[in-house]
Amino acid sequence: MEPALQGIETCPLDEIQHLGVPCGSPEKMRVFVEEAAKGAERKMRMIASLPDAHVALTLLKFCAGFVSVVHLMRAVGAVFDFAGIDQATQSCLATITGIETDASAWALASLPVRLGGLGLHSCADTAAIAHIAATFDGEACLSSLVTPYVLPHAMLLNEDDTFLASLEDPRLAPFDSVLEKIQDVLQARDNYGGRGQKVWSTTVHGERRKALLDSMTEELGRSGQLQGPALALKQVQIRARIQSCSGQHASAWLYGNAEADPRLWLSPAELAVAIRLRLGLPIAPMPSICRLCGTGSADVDGVHARSCFSGGRRTRMHNALRDVIADFARRGLLAPAVERPVFSNTERKRPDISYVRDGTTVVLDVAVTFPLQPSNPQYAKRAAEKPGGAATAYATAVKEGKYRGIIDNEPNPREWLAVPLVVDTFGAWCPGLHLVGRDRTKRSTLLQGVVSLHRGFFYLVGPAR
Repeated sequence: MEPALQGIETCPLDEIQHLGVPCGSPEKMRVFVEEAAKGAERKMRMIASLPDAHVALTLLKFCAGFVSVVHLMRAVGAVFDFAGIDQATQSCLATITGIETDASAWALASLPVRLGGLGLHSCADTAAIAHIAATFDGEACLSSLVTPYVLPHAMLLNEDDTFLASLEDPRLAPFDSVLEKIQDVLQARDNYGGRGQKVWSTTVHGERRKALLDSMTEELGRSGQLQGPALALKQVQIRARIQSCSGQHASAWLYGNAEADPRLWLSPAELAVAIRLRLGLPIAPMPSICRLCGTGSADVDGVHARSCFSGGRRTRMHNALRDVIADFARRGLLAPAVERPVFSNTERKRPDISYVRDGTTVVLDVAVTFPLQPSNPQYAKRAAEKPGGAATAYATAVKEGKYRGIIDNEPNPREWLAVPLVVDTFGAWCPGLHLVGRDRTKRSTLLQGVVSLHRGFFYLVGPAR
């Protein structure tokens, strides 16, 4: 021992942890990662045992799985296997919802909610990006603390085995655009201001979603179950469903709201149906006769059930949404009138909600549209083009066709404003919703409306059997 260290207690490097990250040999780091994975799995088993499925799903998203080990992934990279945590997350989802996801459904569930997934990110697919981004962030931090400080990129490539392994991770190979962005940093063209992980992950998620859509439609064609126009329509419907689930506020219901009324959290059966519809999984083991109209065939995907107008339940669903929005306007002291005649030239057209603001009479027309209805394939095509496409198309038709002529015939047309508030059956709203406001109260109102929507679908299609 060096004389300068005499009297100072030392310990092996393998026993040192810095900010929750192991230091030392690869073997010790491997053991540490395995223990962390076991801890995450224990946490998920506890979450899965909760009696409230919706609360359990929210805890799985925000307190376990990916979020619990992202700091560790940034430190150790893709050298170690995080697939066990992904498997535990998938198993926890199955226990909470009673849904066994196939490969395509799980790939969709691991996408962000803004892309139509459940936001249960894959650790194995993200570890390499997380470590590469953390390495660059560390370089930038050292450069700001120690001046002048330069960490040659050649050192990263030639001497840092963990960085090299992350850079050569085969999971990144299909994403040329991400590798090009990483090369920009290596060649000092762009450091992304410490946002590398977010920027690259966003790119990867977008490309994975595109590849998933292509594989799902191609697999449907190879299966031979459908041919000709029926096959083309089904392929469009797959894209329309995922695009609609990516629409504005379509995911407001998914993880609840701690500030909302506890009654707005879905029951386990309601949650299971809502997630099955979102992931494109069957809600019944076999087709049956529709219990609403008694004549149509209720398919296992719930297409007929959501487009059937018999039984009055779709009307009650519409009225529930109308009442939620009217209550929101009432809390804003707008004194809304519900289903009252307001036009001077006709009494037959009664807007769902009307109120006067700053001398302008605002009429709100609430509507629910189903983008996959077989009788109107144009809505599926519009929905497949962009998120919320079906709701936007229906809103335009309502505004142009239902109110344009009536308002033009009013004595002072400029004092009228028609605002369609259309939501599709996957929860995506039309762009006109921004007129409602942008505060937390609006989010609570959206949650109430979309929860009412999904609860209505539960009673339309029945519990998953």
